[in-house]
Amino acid sequence: MSSEEVTLIGTLEKILYSNPENGFIIGTFLTENTIRPVTVKGIVYNNVVHETLNLKGNWENHKIYGRQFSFREFMPVAPKSEEGMIRYLSSEIFKGIGKKTAQRIVNKFGNDTFKIIDSSPELLSKIKGVNRKQQKSLLNSWEEQRGLRDVMTFLRGVGISHSFAQRIYAKHGMNSIPLIKANPYLLTDISGIGFLTADGIAHNLGFDKNSPHRAAAGLLYMLEQQVLNGHTCYPLPDLLEKTASELLIDKTSLEEPLNQLIEDRLIHCAEQNDENGEKQKFITRIRYYRAEQRIAENIFRILKSKAYTIFERESSLIEEQERKVGLKLDQAQREAVSAVLKHKVLIVTGGPGTGKTTLVRFILGLMRPKIPSIALAAPTGRAAKRITETTGSSSSTIHRLLEATNVGFQRNRENPLDQELIIIDETSMIDTLLMDSLLEAVPSASRLIIVGDVDQLPSVGAGTVLQDFIKSGSIPVVRLNHIFRQAYGSFITVNAHKVRRGELPSVNKSSKQSDLKNQLQDYYFIEESDQNKIVEKILLLNTERIPQRFKLDPMKEIQVLTPMHRGITGASQLNRNLQEKINPDAKGIEHREQWFRVGDKIMQQQNDYEKQVFNGDLGRVVDCDQDSKELYVKFEQSHIHYKSNELDQLTLAYAITVHKSQGSEYSAVIMPITTHHYMMLQRNLLYTAITRGKQLVVLIGTSAAVRIAVENQGTLNRYTGLLNQFSEWGTNY
Repeated sequence: MSSEEVTLIGTLEKILYSNPENGFIIGTFLTENTIRPVTVKGIVYNNVVHETLNLKGNWENHKIYGRQFSFREFMPVAPKSEEGMIRYLSSEIFKGIGKKTAQRIVNKFGNDTFKIIDSSPELLSKIKGVNRKQQKSLLNSWEEQRGLRDVMTFLRGVGISHSFAQRIYAKHGMNSIPLIKANPYLLTDISGIGFLTADGIAHNLGFDKNSPHRAAAGLLYMLEQQVLNGHTCYPLPDLLEKTASELLIDKTSLEEPLNQLIEDRLIHCAEQNDENGEKQKFITRIRYYRAEQRIAENIFRILKSKAYTIFERESSLIEEQERKVGLKLDQAQREAVSAVLKHKVLIVTGGPGTGKTTLVRFILGLMRPKIPSIALAAPTGRAAKRITETTGSSSSTIHRLLEATNVGFQRNRENPLDQELIIIDETSMIDTLLMDSLLEAVPSASRLIIVGDVDQLPSVGAGTVLQDFIKSGSIPVVRLNHIFRQAYGSFITVNAHKVRRGELPSVNKSSKQSDLKNQLQDYYFIEESDQNKIVEKILLLNTERIPQRFKLDPMKEIQVLTPMHRGITGASQLNRNLQEKINPDAKGIEHREQWFRVGDKIMQQQNDYEKQVFNGDLGRVVDCDQDSKELYVKFEQSHIHYKSNELDQLTLAYAITVHKSQGSEYSAVIMPITTHHYMMLQRNLLYTAITRGKQLVVLIGTSAAVRIAVENQGTLNRYTGLLNQFSEWGTNY
């Protein structure tokens, strides 16, 4: 491909291929003053056949189709030649104007044709053969096309990219110019346009940095930034300070817009206790305020409602089930089963090897004879699959349980779930919005068992739902502490619990040998401070040492985890290195400085209800179309087609962050851990990483970094309003 940008002006003669879903076309294009058309390809936002266009792009040589022009933007322009004018006026743009009528108009006015249609349209009535209906149709279409050109020219003139300009025009049409001139921050309702983009446009239009529109948008933006950091609400003084300092807005200019946002019910202001137990005003986006309200209300609704099925003789039932399955429960497990029989809602929490899965199997066997309608679910597909494997009972993602679509969940308070017993695993992963949707769909007479490890990382989305549930004191909780699973034979289990308790993990002498030549274990620590050498060892372990010694598949069974996205040992760079080592030569497509190749391991990064793939799902690229830049990906339960404008949903997954690994287990885990990861080194992160490995965990880094992580008990504090809601709703029941 030529790197030099070129401009072509001419007419799109014919479309050879089109994808109506994403607007991609391949067509023939006749440039001005030439006879033979050229092949062009790119994305357009409406039908432009026979229209004169200004194309910007690059020439490239296709190995099959030869020389082509790939355009990244286009603009309708008025043709200059008489032949071009005739083709334009007789195109599909102008309904009812055929080639003969167009010929008559151009013959009459010549090169002044468009000027006359613009300034003296009444002269069209002087042309023989052009009736009133044709005149009206031509003038209406002419006005629309002129408006489109004006809008697109204006949008590009204030610094809006071509792709965003298309989206803005598609949504607001001819109102785009007055809307943007009045308040460019309203553009944030367009997908992909955030505050910073709108702020740049406002600057180009001369908006004052302290304008009320900017102040209001800035407050919402700063609050959304805190949502991305995990907070569902934020202290008002801190919010004002951050908005003023980071966006350079005078703090006095924030007061009136803040009150207006509250009055417009875009945000909510309420007093609650801060981390020091002192009363303080907190600001919440309205969707999170309502979600936390409903979560507390629904928990009490379910807790206080009468169960559909009542269990009597609890002790006898438990003993009968113990004899039936040949299992003796420990005290905590017995308490948990007894609580399940007594209460409508129960939380079961505990680390690896403490018998959570055994307990769930026992409960299922005990309750299924009386409650045949049971649902098991988890936040991710991999976690749901693991439940099925460990319990022998079918399970699903929460999204599938709630029958998710792109317009929302089909299961809700008006159309609740059918199951009488609902068991949710990996609850630490569930954020505020998902928990809200789940509880809305739980019938009042149903029983809800919430299973999760509260010591793991909190959810990727905002909130600390499981922690808040336990802290509230409103829901019965059973904590499993006794280690059952290979208590002394598994270094993974033992070390996970050591880290949870704030102790340094144990390292057998042979586990320090980076070549893994000694007797095989399930936990190794390799001391290495040089980041480049860490990368080399990760590649060697992933592709040679572990596959040879442990007979594990690098693509299916080995997962590299890392604390961060950036840096030499961050997910982005490790993915590039691993891809070049494992899958260097397959055909692929480039997207945002990242190659997707056939055979690559990839991860879905957001929920797509229409495709039924969800954030954290892993798949493999099975095919690609290099012309249209489309991918075909195989997930565990489906094959999914991704159009070029959907590739942002995907990322390489040879290496992923520890946060993204939540709810999953892998046969082998390799993780770099150095002081370069200082900002992320926390006890729950290391604990979560270790507990992801089933057969093998290998840490490569420095003892100092491990010590920092173990000693850093405090996670980054998250502000939520859920405990406050529990206090308020508790008085109502």
